[in-house]
Amino acid sequence: MSSLRCVAFPNPDGLILHGLLHEPEAVQARGVCVLLLSPGIKGRVGPHRLYLKLSVRLVQLGFHVLRFDYHGLGDSEGELSESMLADMYNSIQAGRYVGDTVAAMDWMQATTGVSRFVGSGLCGGSISALATAEVDPRIECLLGIGLPTVLEGGPANWSRVITNHQLAAVSETYFSKITDPTSWLRLISGKSSYRVIWRVVRNRLLGNKLPTEAPAASPKAEVDNTNPRFASAFMSMLRSGRTLLLFFSGADRLHAQFAENFESHHAERLEELRHLYDVHVIPNANHVLSDPTWIDELASVAEAWLVGRYPDQQVAFTSSQD
Repeated sequence: MSSLRCVAFPNPDGLILHGLLHEPEAVQARGVCVLLLSPGIKGRVGPHRLYLKLSVRLVQLGFHVLRFDYHGLGDSEGELSESMLADMYNSIQAGRYVGDTVAAMDWMQATTGVSRFVGSGLCGGSISALATAEVDPRIECLLGIGLPTVLEGGPANWSRVITNHQLAAVSETYFSKITDPTSWLRLISGKSSYRVIWRVVRNRLLGNKLPTEAPAASPKAEVDNTNPRFASAFMSMLRSGRTLLLFFSGADRLHAQFAENFESHHAERLEELRHLYDVHVIPNANHVLSDPTWIDELASVAEAWLVGRYPDQQVAFTSSQD
């Protein structure tokens, strides 16, 4: 029978990370572990217990499944310093949890003998897997669910990436509130984005014309908020011959962002490598896949892909307690 046990291991900073390891029967084991990495600030269970549902199905097929809480989240040690969710999400896209993921693979290899990994997870979990795959070849393929390509707004990013079209809308909002005492109080209290305000004022003082409609220029000419690390990590996997299966929800914006902010900008480079990744869109699904039928579609397609990628291997692995 498959088994489930609590695990704990240190990250590079010595913080203890806690998680759960699903282990298949030794005679069914394929010698591959699926890493279901935490989505954003959510823990190892996933929204609507998504990770538990996927783990139960994958372990029955002979895959080890490891899911754990990153440092500062859930049961793991550490604290978060960010006060804004957008800043937290952006730090995850920048590779915040690569060290934790590498530590998980090190522990898994030392404890069970499994050294082959599938990087996976919803949203932030997928981007953490992708960022880790760029520096650690033990992640042999990526099963991405709602893989984000675009950074969030907020103090760490918004003022830098705001487009002229967005600036025009913000400008009208700011100047409509110039006589509102509450707005002045917000300004004095430090809750406003001073960099954005400065850009608005500068454009007005210099007489720069702000567009009232979206610019018609090529997207390449526009400053956008695409994660600057995304293309490098994605292309690194493709150039090394590693495959990717990407799931996107039909009612989510992430598929369009992937196509417009990544594929269209790198069409020539992707032309010879396009066969290495597949995209599956689940119609009408929301970002967190809250409907059981959406989860079933995700799991069924993922299972077929993984089984084809990893044929049956009857390999015995150690199962020592840490």
